[in-house]
Amino acid sequence: MPGLLSPSTAGFPIFGLLPDLLEPRWLELWDTRRPRSEQVWRVGLGHGDAAHLGPRVIVTTVPRLPETRIGEARYGPTVADDAIGWAQQSMLHAVAPEFPPDSPDRQEWWRYQLELAGWLSGNLDAEDWTTVSLSVDGWALPFRLRRHGPAWAAFTEIDTGWIAMDGIYLEATGLALETVRVADYLPMTV
Repeated sequence: MPGLLSPSTAGFPIFGLLPDLLEPRWLELWDTRRPRSEQVWRVGLGHGDAAHLGPRVIVTTVPRLPETRIGEARYGPTVADDAIGWAQQSMLHAVAPEFPPDSPDRQEWWRYQLELAGWLSGNLDAEDWTTVSLSVDGWALPFRLRRHGPAWAAFTEIDTGWIAMDGIYLEATGLALETVRVADYLPMTV
């Protein structure tokens, strides 16, 4: 289970929406490489309605990390799919149909959607992806964007790694990001 109590620094820039774009703000995810590691490899910050009933955006920062060994475990370097895959899965959770627990239809829906998301992560020229320009610290950057009903997932590569976003009930175009302090975000309560 990813940690929700953040250390004082992640060791890399973390991004969130500009102030006043979407409130409230919460710490969605603070994930370290495991086992027994303090090395942060993913931070997600939520903006808006955490229950997905109203407009919501989650911005996830994935740093560029080299291959490493922690005890007996070996971790490969972080790659673009660490950001792309996370954004698509988070988007799918926001739009997943209500199925009874253990329903074969639920299992089939998720199997199909995750296979498609995996394929799209490796095929960024597929027609499911479009390109939008979003501001990051005042600079326009190209984000690859995929829509699924009222939800979307987007990502871009930056010098220090990748920024991934997913949202629902709010258009991605016109959103702007900046480097933020995680201390300004509260632990998620939903």
